[in-house]
Amino acid sequence: MLAIYRQKAIEAALRSIDMTGIAPEAEDEAEYYTRQNALSWRLIPVATTEIKARLASYGFDQHSINTDVYVQARDIFVLFEGLLNATQARRLLLIREIRRHRSPD
Repeated sequence: MLAIYRQKAIEAALRSIDMTGIAPEAEDEAEYYTRQNALSWRLIPVATTEIKARLASYGFDQHSINTDVYVQARDIFVLFEGLLNATQARRLLLIREIRRHRSPD
């Protein structure tokens, strides 16, 4: 999940670099290539190195990318945290119920 959000963060950073000042009639094609570059970043080690260097030259470091990933994924994190908390509460209720049935009256 985080790899997909990281790819989207890389895509957004590339978009901010590559799409600035682009002609409206070329936006769709540029968007396509930006998505392809972000996918290459994820799958091809040489492309990863080149894209990281390019992003760094425009001021995008790992901290800024990680921040973007967290912002994108925070709703998913909240959902998982809620599920984990609900599971923990249910487990505690079941343990109490088991203890209540095991204890002598």
